[in-house]
Amino acid sequence: MENKPVELVLPDINEPVLIEGYPGIGLVGHIAGNFLAKELDMELIGHVESPFLPPMALVLEGEPAPPLRFYGKDNLIVAVADIYVTPTLVTEIARELAAYLKRNRAKKVISIGGIGTGMFKEELDVWGVGARKELNRELENAGVKILQYGSIMGMSGQLLWEARKKGLDAYVLLGETFGDRPDPKAAAKVIETIKGILPLEVSTEPLLQEARIIEEQLRRMHEQMEQARQRAQKQYENIYL
Repeated sequence: MENKPVELVLPDINEPVLIEGYPGIGLVGHIAGNFLAKELDMELIGHVESPFLPPMALVLEGEPAPPLRFYGKDNLIVAVADIYVTPTLVTEIARELAAYLKRNRAKKVISIGGIGTGMFKEELDVWGVGARKELNRELENAGVKILQYGSIMGMSGQLLWEARKKGLDAYVLLGETFGDRPDPKAAAKVIETIKGILPLEVSTEPLLQEARIIEEQLRRMHEQMEQARQRAQKQYENIYL
């Protein structure tokens, strides 16, 4: 890797479909990407090399693994990251990835992320935008609300822009999430949306079950906090009233 801040160690795959799931709001992309890699029984096929990445190795299922990885099966590639990547590296990785996808005539590029609502919603929506306006119609047919204004930060936004410059069919899908905790329910919603765009056969029930466990834990925590508040209020009244 001479005079390059980033190198993709990734075999050439003809006409690939890429799904990117880097960490972001609610860890929606991170959860969705890793879930797809596991449920689709994908193999580790590549990684990102850079002297500017932290010196570390993950341990996954008893083996060392790089923090920025690519999983593959047939022509599907899933890009995941288990660390937050600095803005400069995000730009370099997105450029290299867009060049790779252009060279291999990628069919679609889909980035997954979260969009914070700051409130709890029973029914979650998925927002999105395509690299070109005509691609938005495909998203609308899949039930996606089109983002008309705003900003998309991180890898999802940068990859969308780099893909647009290369003339690739690229999309960003953002699942609504409260934003202050990992949100498997939002990840499941985005995956269900992707199934309307790509021929994926995967059940999101494990993610929904995980979401129900988290919601139950939060409910119990809220009850405990409310009980503590009531006890404190009663003690105050006994002493001062």
